[in-house]
Amino acid sequence: MRTDDLIGLLAADAQPSPPLRPARIGGVAVAGILAAVALFLTLAGMRDGLATVMQRPEVLAKTLLPLILFLMALPWALRQMRPDASTPPWGYVALPVAVAVGLWVWAFAVLPPPLRFAEQMGSAIVECLGFILLLSLLPLGVLLWMMRQGASENPMRAGALAGLAIGCGVTVGYSLFCTKDNPIFYVTWYGVAVLLVTGIGALAGRRMLRW
Repeated sequence: MRTDDLIGLLAADAQPSPPLRPARIGGVAVAGILAAVALFLTLAGMRDGLATVMQRPEVLAKTLLPLILFLMALPWALRQMRPDASTPPWGYVALPVAVAVGLWVWAFAVLPPPLRFAEQMGSAIVECLGFILLLSLLPLGVLLWMMRQGASENPMRAGALAGLAIGCGVTVGYSLFCTKDNPIFYVTWYGVAVLLVTGIGALAGRRMLRW
């Protein structure tokens, strides 16, 4: 091999890696959520009279609150791909969480005692937790795998934010199927499901995103 050819090969190897494209990774995450939810809703179907019941604020909140959290968490997760990423502004989470807690307290106050926990059946809880967890696993795995292109300084935090985003995104889709409109039910069990997905993301991120 001639010296000029060797120098050319070394120069090619020294070319910087292409810049990260968080928007593209975010688009893949959204597509993964939409695909999982679309498959689920195709098989299970949306609830009857969805447009009518969503005119009630407490039913609209069941979809809107996880959507707001998803729109917050996904950009934060993608920013964690860089080693100089700042701590997410957690204070912004306080507003949707406060609304959710307020809805829970409101429902407890206005519903007669026999109706407060009438929907807390074992089968409904297992269905809610099971579907949200199951639908979240593949999109979360894909998002974490793509986030390995970066160099997160805090892999566990990055994974937790990825889990929060995916869990909330899937919950938005699941809410279009769920017929449990009591905030005591959905604030509690949607919240538990999202926290579980967040925890899975944190544990997986600690392994997958470290460098």
